[in-house]
Amino acid sequence: MTCHSGVETLRLHGLALLASAQLSRPVHLVLDAPWGFTLWGLAQLPRPCLIVTQSPSPHYLRDLMDLQPEGILATSANPEDILRGLQAVAQDQPFHKLPPLGPEILTVRERQVMRLVALGLSDAEIARRLSVSKRTVYNWVSSLQDKLGLENRVELALYYLGLLPHCRGWRGM
Repeated sequence: MTCHSGVETLRLHGLALLASAQLSRPVHLVLDAPWGFTLWGLAQLPRPCLIVTQSPSPHYLRDLMDLQPEGILATSANPEDILRGLQAVAQDQPFHKLPPLGPEILTVRERQVMRLVALGLSDAEIARRLSVSKRTVYNWVSSLQDKLGLENRVELALYYLGLLPHCRGWRGM
């Protein structure tokens, strides 16, 4: 059993939690910190796994669900809930605790482009990956910014990860 996280302190806490879990079979614990780590750091999720995230972004949560993890906990992160999730996944029971996501306001392609922007890809890199022109990507990014009321690519990335509300107060600094 392993714990994956982009924050070493959380990874160590996760390992301690796994050691105390007494599971019927190994389960990988993925602590999604910083938000986006699961998409950045784990192209192929280890299986079976439980993803724990606190990102409030419905777009990001939908992308995590698209990875089809055996378990995802996005409503709370106390140790008891994580242990319940680990035990369910170890017993081949799906464990999905998410906030209500509401209707999707973006197309699959818009969400894909926003995810690639959040991962730090340039328009040229996104164009190559999606087999379209750079101009098409530029138009998609501009359209997303207009649709969501965002000013630039940075805000688009922060919005996707659920961090924009936390960062908006920093403008005056």
